Amino acid sequence: MSARITSRIGARLPAAAGLLVATAGLALLALAAPHSGYLVLLPAFLLWGIGMGFLTPAVVAAAIAAVPAERSGPASAMNNTARQAGGAIGIAVAGAVAGQPGDETGFVRGFHTVALGAAGLYAAAALLALLVLPGALLPGGER
Repeated sequence: MSARITSRIGARLPAAAGLLVATAGLALLALAAPHSGYLVLLPAFLLWGIGMGFLTPAVVAAAIAAVPAERSGPASAMNNTARQAGGAIGIAVAGAVAGQPGDETGFVRGFHTVALGAAGLYAAAALLALLVLPGALLPGGER
């Protein structure tokens, strides 16, 4: 669905909306406690995943659209490499900030810090997407 929306109105709105939905999911993770059940975690993970589902096709489309057609393959490869490297670095940083799982209180506090910090970065990226990506600000709007 996001790919269809992106092809119609450009990458700006789907990318920003996806980032904002994912931001909400990450922020909800700050409610997690050591023995939280599915009712606390499921909405957070669903929002995070749905947001990323809207973001990914928009970012790929923007990366490919930014280069001449004959360079679309390398642009897609660079986008994928950056996404995978960024994810690996993000996981490493999250683990370092969250700390040792054996220290329950410290780990949960660190986990909350990671979730809220990531939510802040996602919100900043949403603003950046609105400012720099091509496409309409509103469905049906001019590009």
